[in-house]
Amino acid sequence: MTISFEELQTKAFELGWNDIGITSATIPEEDIRSYQEWLQMGYHGELGYMENQIRCSPEELFPGAVSAIIFVTYYKQPPMQPQPNAGLIASYARGRDYHKVHRKRLKAYISWLEERVGQEGIAKGFSDSTPLMEKALAVKAGLGWFGKNTLLIHRRFGTFTLLSGILTTLTLPHTGKEIDLRLPRCGTCNRCLEACPTQAFTSPYKLDATRCLSYHLIESKKVIPEEIQRRNPGYVFGCDICQDVCPHNARKAPSQVEDFLPERGMGTYLTLEGAEQVLEHPEKLFGTPLQRKGAAGLHSNLLSIS
Repeated sequence: MTISFEELQTKAFELGWNDIGITSATIPEEDIRSYQEWLQMGYHGELGYMENQIRCSPEELFPGAVSAIIFVTYYKQPPMQPQPNAGLIASYARGRDYHKVHRKRLKAYISWLEERVGQEGIAKGFSDSTPLMEKALAVKAGLGWFGKNTLLIHRRFGTFTLLSGILTTLTLPHTGKEIDLRLPRCGTCNRCLEACPTQAFTSPYKLDATRCLSYHLIESKKVIPEEIQRRNPGYVFGCDICQDVCPHNARKAPSQVEDFLPERGMGTYLTLEGAEQVLEHPEKLFGTPLQRKGAAGLHSNLLSIS
């Protein structure tokens, strides 16, 4: 049974995604080599889960996988400046946890796909919490290219995007233009590299996560190094700086998806009073990205910038 790209795309838009691409369920060798070199340099720091080599093998993650459907979610919120006596929350984390948003959509899409072809067990959903090189698949599917800040630059939405997808045993029409999109698209622009307050980029397309604000404010369990604390302009969770300065994000209107609006989560800023309230009532974090750091971690982050 043949399914057209238009039909697959229409269903994706119906469920709330902003774009869709389809490619083969294999990671390009060039991306695998770059990933392994990054690991050898130790740039992943404490993120031991990044060493899972299954990231390079979609067919091992879902045996029989032939195609990968990649979905794009645009989440940009208005750029905001740090404020005294408050910590700034990164754009993606101000509203609802996007993993929950994606999980609901993926479940609905797979149910529709199985019903459409009359087969069960033909697909597995994933987002960035799954051990898979989803950005490499997105580039291969023609959705964008790697920026110097290592983020996917979508041809229409810039870098403020979240990826999710489906591995399937179905043979589907591909959308990729791999050769064109592997050409450098940032030109001589180095704004993201120059704007990074901690100088986390060792060179274009190379990020040392152990120097990245987002790494320390979200992932690391250790005390934030003093040098990183001094260079933090006022973020309490995540960082948007390398995205805010990117020309590909200029003049793009904020996302109107309700799940990403600040009122659906913890908002744009976290004050010391707010952090203390969360310590007393950690359930306030439930369903938001900030739950990953936890109440004590957020309180500690806030004290490090005050």
